[in-house]
Amino acid sequence: MLPSTASKARYAVGTVLVLVGAVAVVWSVWRPWYNGRDGRYYQLGDVFDGISNTRAQLFGSLFLAMAAAAFLALLGILRRSRLLVVLAGLLVLFITGLWMFRQGQAVDGLKVNTDGTGLDVGAANAVIGAALMLIGAGVWGNQRRRRAIPHPEQEAPDQLAARRRSALPTSTGPGPGPRQGADTPADTPADRPQEPPRAA
Repeated sequence: MLPSTASKARYAVGTVLVLVGAVAVVWSVWRPWYNGRDGRYYQLGDVFDGISNTRAQLFGSLFLAMAAAAFLALLGILRRSRLLVVLAGLLVLFITGLWMFRQGQAVDGLKVNTDGTGLDVGAANAVIGAALMLIGAGVWGNQRRRRAIPHPEQEAPDQLAARRRSALPTSTGPGPGPRQGADTPADTPADRPQEPPRAA
């Protein structure tokens, strides 16, 4: 498999994981988080101030944080930015972890029961969705675009000739003298030293 093909395959798999994670994160607020209470009924401010029994409006609930994280993930896919996707996943984990801390304070310790009370599937969906985002960003690998170098057989003849000429070494000094060989006489009469006159 060619490197470019493998990179595209990794990006496709990572993108699917990030999308599934974003959907799971948003869908989690319509699922029960604790004792049958849906995530959209928890006020976002309660995560920082303490859990209350006040029923939140949709855009003032945990939905706002999860929707923001999903938007960051989608923006990261469009820009091929691992940083944005990682930030989205970390935002979900931060909000969910802080909620668990505040919920544990409100009920004197979190519980997980088989009868549907305690921690429920909504919180699990949020954690799983965030994990999928982070895994998808890791599967992407390095998505920096590299300049493709065409194969010599795929280049046009003039481009190939120009590239070969540019690869030849150049010299700024004086060129070599005439090559002594069969085509060039070793010396000429003008180049021969004059003989001294002979004594009579």
